[in-house]
Amino acid sequence: MKTRNKPRFSLLPMFAALLAVGLPMAANALSGAIFTTTEDGGIVNENVRYGSKLEVYLDGGPRMNAPASAAALPDGNYYFQVTDPSGKKLLSLDPVICREVKITNGVITEYLGDGRSYQNKGKEVSCTEFPTNGNKTTTVHAFNPDMDHGGAPLYAMVIQLYPYADTPNKGGVYKAWMTPVDNYGAVNEGFHGFIPRYSKTDNFKVKEKKPQYGIIALRNYHDANLNCRLDLGEKFIWQWQYGIEDGLNVRNDDNTNDESTGDPTTILLKEALGQLNDLWSLDHFRWTEHQDKNLNSQYFTTSGYVHDYQAFSSLNTGPEDPSLWDGDDPNDFIQRFVMEMPCPDLFDDGLAPHTSNEFSDFIPTALGVESLVDSDPQITITLSQVGFANIKVKKIFDTNNNGIQDGNEVGLANWPVRLKYAPSLLESNGGPIPDTISSTVNADVYAEVVARFGLTADPILENGYANRMTDANGEMTFSVLLPNGYGDAPLTQYPSDFYQVEEATAQGWMATSSITIEFDVRSEASGPDGRLPPIMGNAYLDNSNNPLDDVVFTNICFNEASFGTKGYWHNKNGLGEMETAFVTSYINTLDPYDSETSYFGKGDEPFDGEFSDGTDVDPAYKNDSITDGISAGAGTVKAEVSHFLIDSNGGGDPREQLAQQLLAFLFNIEYRLGGDAVLMMPGGGTMSTADIVSAAISAWQGTDAAAQNHYKTLLDTFNNMKVADGNGVKYVPSDPSQCPALPSPY
Repeated sequence: MKTRNKPRFSLLPMFAALLAVGLPMAANALSGAIFTTTEDGGIVNENVRYGSKLEVYLDGGPRMNAPASAAALPDGNYYFQVTDPSGKKLLSLDPVICREVKITNGVITEYLGDGRSYQNKGKEVSCTEFPTNGNKTTTVHAFNPDMDHGGAPLYAMVIQLYPYADTPNKGGVYKAWMTPVDNYGAVNEGFHGFIPRYSKTDNFKVKEKKPQYGIIALRNYHDANLNCRLDLGEKFIWQWQYGIEDGLNVRNDDNTNDESTGDPTTILLKEALGQLNDLWSLDHFRWTEHQDKNLNSQYFTTSGYVHDYQAFSSLNTGPEDPSLWDGDDPNDFIQRFVMEMPCPDLFDDGLAPHTSNEFSDFIPTALGVESLVDSDPQITITLSQVGFANIKVKKIFDTNNNGIQDGNEVGLANWPVRLKYAPSLLESNGGPIPDTISSTVNADVYAEVVARFGLTADPILENGYANRMTDANGEMTFSVLLPNGYGDAPLTQYPSDFYQVEEATAQGWMATSSITIEFDVRSEASGPDGRLPPIMGNAYLDNSNNPLDDVVFTNICFNEASFGTKGYWHNKNGLGEMETAFVTSYINTLDPYDSETSYFGKGDEPFDGEFSDGTDVDPAYKNDSITDGISAGAGTVKAEVSHFLIDSNGGGDPREQLAQQLLAFLFNIEYRLGGDAVLMMPGGGTMSTADIVSAAISAWQGTDAAAQNHYKTLLDTFNNMKVADGNGVKYVPSDPSQCPALPSPY
């Protein structure tokens, strides 16, 4: 009988492979031990006394009172995890990169997850913070010195195991693992990458009640028509900031969730469990850039309701129209919060006033909250927001009378401007706004507005008007709180249902633009589908989709001056005012006077006191009677100007009379107005002196005798206008301080 030979094989290839990857050769080659402990490493294997998953820490190496060499772990980097006792269910909730420590001299000395982060539901999450169900984060993986070996020479540390989920084990038993990073396998290897023969484990027990998840849900929506209820088409708003403080005075701030996947924001403070009979408070706010919360902010909370929790649902019009309640039955609501700013009770009875700008303190049990173990909230607090628009009014001194604000034009301070509210918003027409709000009429509303918005005008509103004055820069900003539309009331009920902003008028002043602007205000949310804050009020020109920019009212005022005729500027009085340098440096540069013409016989142009052959012109105007200091004698510039102004028009050239009247007009501009200005034209309207001079010179240069006669007559009219006759030249001064008095306040 033949004996079958046993197969023969060599261990060398396997031995070489183990060396190549650095794995232990023996099944239990990982020396040392791990054990669970308290936050200071003071107690070993506190299996039955852990009252919370947060209390369990991991230690490695020598135990308390053991020598440093006892049970030491090999040096290197290690991962740790928490599973159920069988190891089949991974309970650790963060990625393995957050669960890495370093072993030095056989003990834990460094937590390597500190500074690392990972993506969780699209957000960057730190390894040392874990998102909780209550839209907050809990500090995790606390890293503390081991009280027994924490000093020299080992400097041992203990690491918090949390975060990890509840164990399915009915006895509350968990298993902690550690394995060298070099021995960590694929996720589907061993037990979630931890190979038993290359790992150390330790079981522990936690006697912890299952936490209560849902206490309060918070929803926020855009009350676009300001009727203090959720209507079809009005949207939930995501990312709205809130703050909640529980009975232990622990405050947490967060933002509302995107509810489109089904659930509202759930408010849970871990520290608040068992505090349901204490006083809680909820702030709900959104403040804008450069502005403090609740002060001059760009939104207003219109309503606050408490009702039974309902999951997100949609109406027939589409998922963008969530339905929370019918709103027709007082039983729909557990509680409604009260505020001073009114919102009329148009859709149910007996519950007004409706709304709350900020919640008062409340006791959860008074709202029906019980100590239940349930993942859903028990109640929902629903808040609504409306935006209001800032309408900036500018009052501008329009020196060039073009009806717009130019770069060098200044604002007019202390000018009365006012805002007229849309009729449908006033209480006299069934709207939510008192017609008058002052310290004596509707004083409670007045106090609310002063406290909340810092607006101290008295009255704030009078007979539907907000009367204000421009500031030192000529500006006034109206904060228009409410949208034009109100509830389901048809706008046809109010044929003039728009806001108006207008300026006052005064004697001696003239508007160069509209003095009344009509506009609508709409409350609008930003972002895709109008679901993101901020909620802003935006103004549009009435019955249009054209946004209303800053309202600019432009005005000019008129002073009066007496002009001198060409005869005045010819005689000794006019010659006494005239400066030779003005003639030689300016007048002589203009086309009618810069070269010799055919119609001037007693001299020639330019005005230098001599004929072209060097002969002096004659003295002017009875020169022997001219007082000392006025040199109009033979051969002087003034003498030649004097002769030009009264030279006879024997040749009939219409250009000569135009040039004479223009010369007198130029002297009037210089010596009566102090330079170019805007004039009121004899037939109405205005025109700048620069434009008049330019048009007159163009006519002089042309061949149209009718145009030349027109400007000659116009200039002659101005040159004969006298204040004493009640018909002075009206001109716009360069400085508004030279204007007549401002209008009186409304």
